[in-house]
Amino acid sequence: MNSQSDTLYYIGDPMCSWCYGFAPELDQVRNTFKGTPFIMIMGGLRAGGKETLGELSGFLKEHWEEINKLTNQKFKYDILNKSNVLYDTEPACRAIIVVEALKPEAKYDYFKAVQQSFYYYNDQPGVASTYAKIAIRFGIDEKTFLAKFNSQEAKQKTQADFTMSQQMGARGFPTLMAKIDGKLYLVSNGFQKADRIISALKNKGLK
Repeated sequence: MNSQSDTLYYIGDPMCSWCYGFAPELDQVRNTFKGTPFIMIMGGLRAGGKETLGELSGFLKEHWEEINKLTNQKFKYDILNKSNVLYDTEPACRAIIVVEALKPEAKYDYFKAVQQSFYYYNDQPGVASTYAKIAIRFGIDEKTFLAKFNSQEAKQKTQADFTMSQQMGARGFPTLMAKIDGKLYLVSNGFQKADRIISALKNKGLK
């Protein structure tokens, strides 16, 4: 068996509430398969979204409360009262793409920090400075980050991730896939507990 080709693919969006709920489970999966390459693809949950958080507040609050009960992930709800904040997930996804280019080893932890920034601290999700401040904590120069974040190249690379997500067949987020012995498997579509995922992966032969 050529285990070197085995790969885990995580398709998610930092502003997807179920992805935030899934974060502790994903940590466990990654820790179990530390030697397996792990590739993150941004899904673009509401990329280019035109609705405001205020308009969606009832729908979102219900979801967030459900996720909080199921996962114990903490939410702050104040931002749902902001009628002028667009629920556009493209900037958050683009920030992840930029960090991957500047400091790839920080991508996963930066993704989680962006999740926390939105859900726990209610930082403005459509503002470049929100993501630059987080990048600084990972040792990334603010001006370098902002220049790349505002570039056409970053926007195109983000769109390429969205396209790849669709091509791989992701129908919702979070989605976890695995390539094992050259075959691509859908491991989970939506929230799943880590123990079920780990068991399924081991049964498919992932070491």
